[in-house]
Amino acid sequence: MPSDNKNIARREFLTSIGRLAGSAAMLRTMAAMGIGFSAASCGSSSAAPGAAVLPPPPPRMQSPRPGDWPSNVGAGKSVVILGAGIAGMTSALEMNRLGYACTILEATAVAGGRNRTIRAGDSAVETDSTQDCTFDVDADLYFNPGPARISHHHEFLLGYCRQFGVALETFVNDNHAALLHATTAFGGQPQVKRRVVADTRGNIARLLAKAVNQNALDQDLSAADKTNILAMLQEFGDLNGAFEYTGTERAGFPGQENSGSRQRGELVSPLQLQELIGDTFWQLRQDYAQGLDQQPTMLQPVGGMDRIARAFESQVATDIVYEAVVSEIRKIANGVRIVYQDRFGTPVSLDADYCVCTIPATVLRSIANDFSSMHQSAIAGFNYAAAGKIGFQSRRFWEQDHNIYGGISWTTQDITQIWYPNHGFGRNSGILVGAYMFGGSAGSTFAAQSPQQRINASVTQGGRLHAEYAAEVARGISVAWLKVPFQLGAWGTSSPGILLSPDDNIFFAGEHLSLLQGWQEGAILSAYHAIDGIVARDTA
Repeated sequence: MPSDNKNIARREFLTSIGRLAGSAAMLRTMAAMGIGFSAASCGSSSAAPGAAVLPPPPPRMQSPRPGDWPSNVGAGKSVVILGAGIAGMTSALEMNRLGYACTILEATAVAGGRNRTIRAGDSAVETDSTQDCTFDVDADLYFNPGPARISHHHEFLLGYCRQFGVALETFVNDNHAALLHATTAFGGQPQVKRRVVADTRGNIARLLAKAVNQNALDQDLSAADKTNILAMLQEFGDLNGAFEYTGTERAGFPGQENSGSRQRGELVSPLQLQELIGDTFWQLRQDYAQGLDQQPTMLQPVGGMDRIARAFESQVATDIVYEAVVSEIRKIANGVRIVYQDRFGTPVSLDADYCVCTIPATVLRSIANDFSSMHQSAIAGFNYAAAGKIGFQSRRFWEQDHNIYGGISWTTQDITQIWYPNHGFGRNSGILVGAYMFGGSAGSTFAAQSPQQRINASVTQGGRLHAEYAAEVARGISVAWLKVPFQLGAWGTSSPGILLSPDDNIFFAGEHLSLLQGWQEGAILSAYHAIDGIVARDTA
């Protein structure tokens, strides 16, 4: 049996592969070495100093599945829910099933919150502008400015889709035919992702094989280990018999992105390792789809993300009061009082036993309230991402000229990403997401620009990835979530803290108060958390 020192050395070796080539390569190395998968293999408290050890996950919220609460527990009780987003509608749906009488106050004329889909004739309203969508009228021509993809493990959201009959289709999250572009590398020329991935793997495999063959790892590996690892590295990097990397057809062939399968000539020359490791951009954009929430293939509703919002809305439509702008949130004996302005500007007062408040903190902090000082402080300091997107109608030049079907191209420019539509393949026109920035200075710059300035900047930057861009994209429409009324931010980025606790009979919910900030599944989990708290009160 190997000694403890031998085990530690092996873990260090595996960790180095994980850092360089990703977890998949590490697992393949383990298989080649005959090492079984275990928690210790992937990093634990017993790992050697300097080994990569993932931090423990935050505590899991108690989020019961629908139906786990006592039946009819809410009979005779009332709940006012602030906001008809996914969290608010989930709260109403499940609490109605428990016998609670629910009223949802929604500030806008439509339910869904940030779950929105823009089509021909719609408008994008911001605090200082209004844009009209001029896409052609076509079921395939739509733009999701908010959530646009669903992870396979978002079980509750997917469960509701099944329950409501919302059809789903594949969302291509990682397409190796798409582009990676850094303005400071390779002369500013975009690189096809398959080439970057193939050459990174080839170079790493070559270096590791060289180290093994030079006996640099003899203290770490047995003779059998070395044989197995060399075989694995040869396959992993497509090395030749001398364990050198001279290029691979995995990287494609010269001009293949334009000529399709006609071109089968010489291999493209490998990209130099020094350029591939010179900027973290190349590693991060190769590995992002390894994340649990960012699988290579994900899901989207057929016809637009708001198919989910409309399905929820159909379940609770009679509970929703639209264009009801909340002006006061007050505590009263054994309950709450909400004052709002109806669509005619008339003040209305509504009393209830409980309140579930899903209003974003950026908006909530300006509403008169009786919150505790701790809750007020948390709301005042809560931060949101300055994310934004822009959509263009265009000829499908990415398919017709470059053989890119779905997926995402990345760039170090402010636009950050270009998304190619994952539906309507083979048609003439499609909606290209010409920019998606998650926040930071790029998101703030985007929000500060006028709609036309966003279009101009996005066209210029997109043209550095696709030469025909300016001649093809048109009819742009953008959404900067920092400027969207009743949202004022894309998703929460602060720790939920005290807001996970009720303030007397006021409970808080929303994606910002979940383990999955920025995801609809997080909104649902937060609703369950609020329901759990209310049910606990009524069963105590």
